[in-house]
Amino acid sequence: MAEQEMKNRVIFITGGNSGIGLETALRFAEEGAHIAIFSRREKQNMIARNQIIPYGVECLTFSGNVTREGEVKLAIQKTVDKLGRLDYAFNNAGLEQFPTPIFQQSEKEFQTIMDVNLKGVWLCMKHELPYIVQSGGGVIVNNASVTGIVATDMVAAFVAAKHGVVGLSKAAALEYIAANVRVNAICPAGVETPMLDRLLVKNPDARKEIDAYHPIGRCATAREIAEAVYWLCSPKSSFITGHALVIDGGASIR
Repeated sequence: MAEQEMKNRVIFITGGNSGIGLETALRFAEEGAHIAIFSRREKQNMIARNQIIPYGVECLTFSGNVTREGEVKLAIQKTVDKLGRLDYAFNNAGLEQFPTPIFQQSEKEFQTIMDVNLKGVWLCMKHELPYIVQSGGGVIVNNASVTGIVATDMVAAFVAAKHGVVGLSKAAALEYIAANVRVNAICPAGVETPMLDRLLVKNPDARKEIDAYHPIGRCATAREIAEAVYWLCSPKSSFITGHALVIDGGASIR
């Protein structure tokens, strides 16, 4: 059996108990990495942990909210205290926006979307970066969505936040390049996740429309996106930083 590529490395994953986050955790665990999951739902965190530990790696779970700096800071600090280092981070936690015209969107909804999808990424990077530098360098991947590079109508706050994630990733990449830290974003379109399920519950007729949005004819699986996150963290992408990797089945090239 080939030596595990990420053996004894450590990755911190927000929104790591389901969907893309969980598949990414499992992908890294397969390669021997230790996992730290930061998500709001404690019960779901434990279910995810039970899927990860059979790979023979450590798996820490922290219940918290990415919009609260104290909770983010403590979780990252405890990860390093218990696992000894931090090599990678996948800032994946996000909140969907149900499509509505701008004039019907409330200030509260706009602020919530911005807080979770943009401020949350910034807070995580703020506290991840010093530890990654301390470990000698590493990689951060931020989940920006395809709406980080193209617009979609009826979800203006979401689009604005995700464009911000791409810009934040580029700025951090420049700032930390000399410290051997690479920072990239991923830009997936539709993915089979609980977030998509929630949107479809509100609008079941949207299934065909969502699939048709992708020229390839379907949404991505969470595993397909996890493979891209893994590749961006691996030595195989060692010359890539400040990049927004589009994984959208051709949606943005129409």
